[in-house]
Amino acid sequence: MNNPIAFIPKSLFAFLLILTCYSSSLFAQEKNGPSSDKKSPQRFFSKPDLMQIGVYYYPEQWPKEQWERDLNNIKKLGFEFTHFAEFAWSFMEPEEGKYDFKWLDESLALAEKAGLKVILCTPTPTPPAWMGEKYPEIYLVDATGRRREHGNRANQSVSNEKYREFVAKIVTELGKRYGKNKNVIGWQVDNEPGAPEDFSPSAQKAFRNWLKTKYGTIEKLNTEWVTSFWSIRYNNFEQIAIPNAEIYNEDKLSPHAVLDFKRFTADSQAEYLNVQAEILRKYIDPKQWITTNYTNVVYGADPRRTDKMDFATYTMYPVSGQNPLGGNSFRMGSPTKISEANDYYRSINGVTGVMEMQPGQVNWASINPQLLPGTVHMWLSQAFGGGCSFACTYRYRHPLGSSEMYHDGIVGTDGVTLSTGGKEFVQSIADMKLLRKEYNPKAIIPKEIALRKTAFLWSHENLWDLENQKQTEFWNTWKHRNTYTTAIKSTGAPMDFVTEEDDFLAYPFMVAPAYQLIDQKLVDKWTKYVENGGNLILTCRTGQKDKNGHFFEANWNAPIVPLIGADVEFFDMLAANVNGTIKAGDNIYEWNTWADVLKPKPGTEVLATYSDQFYKDKAAAVTRKLGKGTITYIGVESKDGKLERQIVRSVYERAKISIEDLPKGVFIEWRDGFFVGVNYTNDPINLPIPQGSKILVGENPLQPAQAIIWK
Repeated sequence: MNNPIAFIPKSLFAFLLILTCYSSSLFAQEKNGPSSDKKSPQRFFSKPDLMQIGVYYYPEQWPKEQWERDLNNIKKLGFEFTHFAEFAWSFMEPEEGKYDFKWLDESLALAEKAGLKVILCTPTPTPPAWMGEKYPEIYLVDATGRRREHGNRANQSVSNEKYREFVAKIVTELGKRYGKNKNVIGWQVDNEPGAPEDFSPSAQKAFRNWLKTKYGTIEKLNTEWVTSFWSIRYNNFEQIAIPNAEIYNEDKLSPHAVLDFKRFTADSQAEYLNVQAEILRKYIDPKQWITTNYTNVVYGADPRRTDKMDFATYTMYPVSGQNPLGGNSFRMGSPTKISEANDYYRSINGVTGVMEMQPGQVNWASINPQLLPGTVHMWLSQAFGGGCSFACTYRYRHPLGSSEMYHDGIVGTDGVTLSTGGKEFVQSIADMKLLRKEYNPKAIIPKEIALRKTAFLWSHENLWDLENQKQTEFWNTWKHRNTYTTAIKSTGAPMDFVTEEDDFLAYPFMVAPAYQLIDQKLVDKWTKYVENGGNLILTCRTGQKDKNGHFFEANWNAPIVPLIGADVEFFDMLAANVNGTIKAGDNIYEWNTWADVLKPKPGTEVLATYSDQFYKDKAAAVTRKLGKGTITYIGVESKDGKLERQIVRSVYERAKISIEDLPKGVFIEWRDGFFVGVNYTNDPINLPIPQGSKILVGENPLQPAQAIIWK
C-alpha cells in the first residue's frame, strides 16, 4: 500500500491531526468564552492576542526616581508586560526573617499605573550574603571539593535542607503578598535551572536516600550496577559515594552509577522547582500561571520532570561566537536553536513562551559580535511561528556596571535611546498589532502540512548515557539531534518532541535519533506504530542497551533486529585524520564518527553502502515495509548531514507526501492561519509562496537575517 495513512478513514484522520496539532485552539481565555478543559494552559492566553511581548526591568538596580520614567517609556514603546524580582532576594530579605517588600510594592504600582502587566519571579538562584555567612552548608560543592561562595548566582545546593527552609519561607511570603494582585499575570520560578552536579554532604545524603527508594535493597543495586566488576560491591547504602570522575585517573566510573547520579540530579532540580510551584499554588489566583525558564540546550536538567508547572518556557541567545553556516552566520546565530526550542518546549504541555530573547550584542560568548540588521526581528518572528504565546527580553536598560555591562538592552547606556535590537523589538510589536487584525479563529492547518506532521522521540536519559560512553571523542549527541531536526524541517513538516508515553499513532512520521536505551515495551510500540501505517526512522546506536545501560545477552541491537529487518554485525569509528565514504544512489558522502555495519534480511532494501574500509559494500542504511508502514534505519553519521537529509526526505517522498525543499538555515512554520519564513543563510531565498497569498510582513525573495509572514 503506497499511502501510509490510507487505513484511517479520512474524516477521522483529519480530526485527529487537527486535534493533536492544534488542540490549544479549542481553549480560549475566559473573556472569549468558557474553556472546555480547565487544565489546559492555553486558558491563560487569549488566542487572538497571538504573541504578547514584554521586557525585563530591575527596579532594585536603578535610582528610584527613574522607575516611573522607565516603566512609562516601556509602555510607550508598545511592550505589554514587564518582569520583576528574579535576583532580588537580598532586597526582599535583607536580614534573616526580616522582609522588605516596600520597593516591590511601589514598582508594581508604577507598572500598573503605566498599563503594564507583570511577571513576578522567585529570587531563589541568589541567596543573600547573610545566609551563606551563617549557614555555609547551603552552598553547592563541585567535583574537586571546592565549595561555592557568595558573589555570583546559582551557587546553592538544591538538596540542602536549610536552604530549602529559606526557599519555602520567601516563596510563601511572595505568594501571600502578590498572589491576588490582579496586575500579576504569572510567576517564573527560579532562573535557568541547569541542575549542576553537586558533591556536597547534603547531596550525598540525598543521593543515598534516592537510591534506597529506587532499589529498596543493596542487593538489587549491586545487581543493577554490576558491582561484581572490580569488587566494587557494597554492603549497605551508606558506603556509596557520588560517582566522581575527578578523583580517578586510571579508569572510568561505572556507567550505571553515573546514569543514576544524572537521574538523581535532574530529579532533585525538578523537585526543588516543583515545591516552589506547589507553595505558590496555595496562595495565588487561578488566573496566574507558573513556569520556569530553561536554556534551549539543557543538559543536566530534564524539563519534563518539572511537572508542577503550568507550562515550560525557554531562554534564547542564538549568537554564541560560532559560525555554523559560514559567511555572516556568526552574526545571525545557530539556525537550529529557536526551531528546536519552540518544538521541544511547546510539546511538553501545549504552550510555551520565550522568557529571555537576546536583545542584541551580549557579553558572555567566546566572541560577541554585532548582529546583522534584522536578526532580532527574525528571531522574534520565528518564535511566533513556532507557537510562542509570549516573548520577553532580558533586559530593558543596558547595565552601567558589573559582570554584564557589555550586554545590550532595549535602550542604551543613557537609559532612553533605543538600541538596534530595541528598534527591532518595536518592529515586532507593530507586527503583532497587524497580525491580530488579520487573525482568523477558524483557520485550520492546511492538509498538505498536516500530512507531514512528525514526532521526534527524545529522552534525556539517552542523552546522559550516550555522552558518558561516547566511544569516540567526536560523538556529540546534540549535533546528532540537530542533523535530524534540520532534515525534518527541510520538508516544511511541523514537528513535536514526544516521549515514550505519547500517542505515536497521532503522527504519520517519527524519528528516534540514537535511541540507545530501550525495552521490549518500546520495541513493541514502535512495531505497532509501523504496522498501523507509521513511517519510523531510527538512527545509529539505537537499541544497544536496556533502560539501565546494560548490553543485552544477545547479538548487537538484538531487540530491534526483527523491526529493522537487518542484523548489526558490528560498529566502527575512525581516527581524527581518517574519513570513510558511503555511497547512496549516485552520491558519495564522508563519515568519521560512527558506523553501524548492517546485514539486511530478505525483503529489506539497502539505501546506502560503505564504499571503503574492510567492510566495503556492506549496508549503512536500510528500509523495509512492515504492515501498512515503513521502518528505516540509518546506521551511519555523515560528516555534513547531507546523507541523513537525503534519506529522511526520501521517507516522506516514498509515502507520496508533498514536501518543501528548504535549504539548511531556512524555516517555514504555520501557526494560527499565518505562514512564517526566516532565513539564516547568506543568500536571498525565494520561498514557495503560492500566488494570491497576502504578504503581511517582509518581502520575497527573503534576504539574509529577515523574516516574512503571509496568509
